[in-house]
Amino acid sequence: MDRDAKLALLLSIFDDRSERDLLDALDLSQGSVEQAVEILLGNVKGHVSGGTNKRKQGATIDEFFGQGDRGGKKMHLDKSVDVSEDASQPWTTTTSSPGSRNAFEVLCSGSLNAEDAKGVSLPPRTLTAKNVAEHIPCQLVLDVLPEELAASLLQKLMVEAESWKIKRFVMFDREVESPHTTSFYTEEPYTSSSSTPDIEYYYGGKKTTDVRTMFPELAQTRSLIAERVNRALDERDSAHGGRHPAELVGIWEPNIVLANCYRGAAEGVGAHNDKMTYIGPRPTIGSLTLGATRPFRVRRIRRPGGPVPQTFNIMLPHNSLLIMLPPMQEEYKHEVPKCNPKLLIQHPLSKDTRINLTFRVARPEYRDNIPVCRCGNPTELRVVIKKESNLGRYFYMCAGGGNEASGVESGSNCGFFEWLDLKGRSGPS
Repeated sequence: MDRDAKLALLLSIFDDRSERDLLDALDLSQGSVEQAVEILLGNVKGHVSGGTNKRKQGATIDEFFGQGDRGGKKMHLDKSVDVSEDASQPWTTTTSSPGSRNAFEVLCSGSLNAEDAKGVSLPPRTLTAKNVAEHIPCQLVLDVLPEELAASLLQKLMVEAESWKIKRFVMFDREVESPHTTSFYTEEPYTSSSSTPDIEYYYGGKKTTDVRTMFPELAQTRSLIAERVNRALDERDSAHGGRHPAELVGIWEPNIVLANCYRGAAEGVGAHNDKMTYIGPRPTIGSLTLGATRPFRVRRIRRPGGPVPQTFNIMLPHNSLLIMLPPMQEEYKHEVPKCNPKLLIQHPLSKDTRINLTFRVARPEYRDNIPVCRCGNPTELRVVIKKESNLGRYFYMCAGGGNEASGVESGSNCGFFEWLDLKGRSGPS
């Protein structure tokens, strides 16, 4: 892996550190990315202390993410940790496993609110359906579904959610799990527009085992969501003279749904960008809220010379659709923070439980062309979010999930890195 590739990986992990800091860490580590990560965390003498993100010297990984027993006992990490991962990604440690630390999965410290301490920031602001589009690349649609359909869908999902799984993925040398449950819904394989059956998906280096077929109420909802999202895309295209060449070409037809269940104010998901491995660069995502109303938080990623960051809070009520338009995933992070129970508005059917459905398009030109790393797993598609010379470039990297069949331990990272070539990746028009 060349120096630029190593720097891109560090920038994807420490997006609040300067390029100079990261290069200094690489020099001190003699080119070792894992050692550079330890230096940046302050675990090695001569650690880089510059930049706006100053952590206490000598912090261990356990201190960085929360106290716990390395011998395999369950421990809970701070749910405000900036995970920079998909919404299904969790952060409650369950077991330790042997092998190298997965340095490429190192997570940045601090919630979106904590980022205010890293430099000049504007005060937080609460957004509504009327003004959300003025501040972030989103639209908020209230009462998007007929009332009866929204109620029947919520009732069905409350039953379905009883068997949803806690997501597990690799962080450092151990598996971690989420403080909320999740599931994955797709089209019937034979109705999918993709040439590959919609039965295998990987997230966080782990194969998704709970993949279900959309049931009738969900399929009906998908059609209504698609109609509303395509209307938003048409409006945006007219206002901006078309779409970016990296975006989906043609009609937005969601074929996968990631479902999350948050039971009570103590469950949530940390700041992250949604994964682009299957949905490609500059994706459009439709996020439907059913059940309890609770805060949703958004913040622009801090960049040198960029706009002054500001945190936005949005209360997402039952039967509301947040349309996340490009470049939301490249330029912003979002989270469902744990909150004061007083801020959570219960729903008559689900009480304090919120169900979230994110409708996405798995683009065949990306789904069918994912590089395989030396571990034998599909790689993850990410974007450079800070280095000015490569800002906005996409790359594939090993997810560190291991491969039991190949004898690769969970937590091992083969170091695979490959820039995405956008040429020839445009889909059918």
